[in-house]
Amino acid sequence: MSRFTASAAGADETIACSGPCCGVSRRGFLKTFAAAGAASAIPATAFAQQPAAGKRRVIDVHHHYFPQAFKDSSGREGPLPPFVRDWSAARMLEEMDKNNIEKSVLSLASVPVGWFRMKPDELRPLIRGINEEGAKLVQTNKGRHGLFAYVSCSDVEGSLREIAYAYDTLKADGIEMSTSFGDKWPGDPAFVPVFEELNRRKAIVYFHPLAPFCCGNLVTGVQDSWIEYPYDTGRAILSLLFNGNLAKFRDINWIFSHSGGALPYLSHRVDWQSRPVKNIKEIAPEGVLAEFKRLHYETANAASAPAIAGLLKLVPISQVMYGSDFPYVTSQYNLANLRANGLSDDDVKAIEYVNAEKLIPALKG
Repeated sequence: MSRFTASAAGADETIACSGPCCGVSRRGFLKTFAAAGAASAIPATAFAQQPAAGKRRVIDVHHHYFPQAFKDSSGREGPLPPFVRDWSAARMLEEMDKNNIEKSVLSLASVPVGWFRMKPDELRPLIRGINEEGAKLVQTNKGRHGLFAYVSCSDVEGSLREIAYAYDTLKADGIEMSTSFGDKWPGDPAFVPVFEELNRRKAIVYFHPLAPFCCGNLVTGVQDSWIEYPYDTGRAILSLLFNGNLAKFRDINWIFSHSGGALPYLSHRVDWQSRPVKNIKEIAPEGVLAEFKRLHYETANAASAPAIAGLLKLVPISQVMYGSDFPYVTSQYNLANLRANGLSDDDVKAIEYVNAEKLIPALKG
């Protein structure tokens, strides 16, 4: 038996562990352990070496909220880590104020994969209620939040209804969906009606990763969030590219988490090896790399030197925005990483708020 201390959002909890998964569910363990690792990855002295934030503006486009219905649903897959269990709107605002986060765009964390086994009459009211709670936070804390309303492509008709409700009633800033839906990825032809509607609305579509049915807990002791989440982001992008969605739906603005996950590293490999594909000119009119460069990315838990270097070798600074992944990772950690990369002040400002304001006009000060 061993013990470790998980710390996030100001809460510490010591957990007794035995064996590679500490005797708790895969999902519950990964949430707690990932936060502990993130908090400890940079020494405390590193934060002190960063310039004081002062009144510097920051907009966070990857910031999670946890309505009770979402906590209850996630809790059925295993014990919630303390920083999720004890999340509140007041704690969220405290974290934002402490780190000069002027505004945050609210979205759901990795949804329970069990959602993609639910019947529509079970899933639709759950998603509707959660999106409504997000909209309430936007209204209650006026000027502090935007909202990416969640939809699940596993229910196409339900997604179309929720898109209409999210935009027309809740006044959401964009749509969130998962990088996969159990055993399907977003480029699946069955989901075309969803993206047709999003394209018609010139929507922002933000993807948050999770592990699909096939690939959870593949290696004992290796948590899904460490490797499967970044790879599922890559799967989602390639699914959209090679099924023609990126070329067909040019009016959608696509955002991908964690600096694109595995994509920057694999981008040139995919470009070279896909050249014999018969319809490559149709799905990537200006080349595969050009399609990747058009997408938007945010830096949550991926603002370290290797991640940022890889991303900025692939895409221009205009395509990159700041994200925190709060409460799994702290804003302090993310901003310290971002500001330690030797980028120009103008480039840091572009990532911290300028690019977000350009893409999402409602966030302008």
